Amino acid sequence: MKPLHKKLLTAAAVASLGLTTIVIAGPWGGHGPMGGGGMEDCPMAGGGPGRGQGRMGGDPEQRMAMMQQFHAERMELLEARLKLKPEQEAAWKTFRSAQDARHAEMMKFRQEMRDKEETALAQMEEHIQGMEQALTGMKAVAKAAGALYTSLDSTQKKVMDDFFTNRPMHRMMRGQESAPTPPAPPTEKP
Repeated sequence: MKPLHKKLLTAAAVASLGLTTIVIAGPWGGHGPMGGGGMEDCPMAGGGPGRGQGRMGGDPEQRMAMMQQFHAERMELLEARLKLKPEQEAAWKTFRSAQDARHAEMMKFRQEMRDKEETALAQMEEHIQGMEQALTGMKAVAKAAGALYTSLDSTQKKVMDDFFTNRPMHRMMRGQESAPTPPAPPTEKP
C-alpha cells in the first residue's frame, strides 16, 4: 500500500474512532473527552455558561456553515501553496471534487444524526453505517489524491505532505511539543 494511501486511511480510522468515542462516552458524565457531562457542558460547542459564546457558537447550523467554510478555505490554501501547473489542473479538480463530496457526506450524516432521537442500539447502527460511508468516501479521496500526488513534482509533494501531516491536532496526537513554522502563504505577482 502506498504511504499516502496508508496515511489517509489511518487518518479516517482515527477520526471515526474519535467520533465514536465522543458519542458513546459523552452521556456518562465525566467520562467524555472533556470530562463533562456531554456537549452541553462544552463552551466551544456552545454549551455551558454563556451558551453560544464558544468558538464554534451555539447554533448547529452556524457550526455547519463554519465547518464548510473552513473546508473550502483549506482546499483553496492547498491549491495556492501547490502552485499547480496547467497539466495538473485535471487531477486537482478530481481530488477537490472527491474531497468536497466526502465533506458534504460528513455534514449530511452529522445533520441526520443530530435530528434523530432513537434507541442506543439504533444510534450505534447508524454510526456503523456512517463509518462505512466515510470509509467509502475516504477511499475515493485517497484514489484521487494518489492520482494528484503522482502528477506533482518533489517540491509540490513536500507541500502536500506537510499540509496533511503537520497540523496542530496531528502533532498533539503524536506527542510533539513544538510546532514547525508553517510555510508562508504564496505571494501574488501582478
